[in-house]
Amino acid sequence: MFTVSKESIKKTLMRPEFFVLLTIILLSLFIQFKSGVFFTNNNIVDILRSMIVPGMFALCAYLGFISTGPDISFPLIAALSSYIATEFVFATGYNGPIIVVFLIAIVCGLLMGAVNGFIIAKYKFPSLIVTLATTSIFSGILLGVFQAGRVNLPPVMQEFGRNSLISVVNPVTGLGSALPMTFLIFIGIYLAAYLVLNFTMIGRGVYAVGGDETSAERAGFNVKRIQFGVFTINGGIAAIAGVCYSAQSMFFLPTEFAGMEMIVIAAVILGGTRLMGGVGTLTGCILGTLLITIISNSLILVGAPITWQRFIIGAIIIAGTAISVIQVQNVKSSKQSLLKKGVA
Repeated sequence: MFTVSKESIKKTLMRPEFFVLLTIILLSLFIQFKSGVFFTNNNIVDILRSMIVPGMFALCAYLGFISTGPDISFPLIAALSSYIATEFVFATGYNGPIIVVFLIAIVCGLLMGAVNGFIIAKYKFPSLIVTLATTSIFSGILLGVFQAGRVNLPPVMQEFGRNSLISVVNPVTGLGSALPMTFLIFIGIYLAAYLVLNFTMIGRGVYAVGGDETSAERAGFNVKRIQFGVFTINGGIAAIAGVCYSAQSMFFLPTEFAGMEMIVIAAVILGGTRLMGGVGTLTGCILGTLLITIISNSLILVGAPITWQRFIIGAIIIAGTAISVIQVQNVKSSKQSLLKKGVA
């Protein structure tokens, strides 16, 4: 017979994911009470649609945090990769399967991610500094070299953007919403990440390197290879997100990607990922992204202005960071207590 101990229940209730889930439920009920339209079919679909690209970016931030450190270059990698793929289609007149467009963007993203990974792994520079520098470089290439501006997408990308999994119409308001095909890509990426991180030696290595590089190296993990691989993969995921974002928007606009890293990092930290690395869950990553998406999308339903939305997101960043620091301090205190008991 399956039994649940009080200790396991207590641990579950103290996990950051539980607090985020509870916050999502309470906030949803509050918005529904004030507006009466939060749980309508079109609003739910809008929230899921709005989660797609931030969710992919959140995975990039998550992988960086749990292995090495912050990665803030993914929005510009997404923008530059998407732009290059779009211009390739225009230049060649390509009108075949959309997978080719994704592959071109992914190759570009992997190359840019590899630049980050090489510098970080080879010279042990802080990931925050490296990705901040490459963000400026990629931005300079996009806006300076290519002089990128608003671009209407070619037919092959527009057709992909119009395809949807489901379409709903609110019978009361008459407002309709559609969930794009990119949602399947989002789910596929998360499933792949979950399987790799939880059921492979590579996944164990990622967490081990984030926890303690020296201990990971002694355990037989190739620290440099894992760090290089994480940032390279991040570039590929960011590139996919870039194409998805353009397809959903039906146009490319480089300024649309600016500043997304801060909101995404807030979501990841809020979901329980520690700034010091080695600790975090994909469940928390998704829940954090969902909470930020609800705040960004649905607070307008209760009449909250955009400025207040930014205020709340800023407060969440502070709260999430505080929770992460408190968790680290609690772990240190527990270890010290165990050591004292052992000595005694």
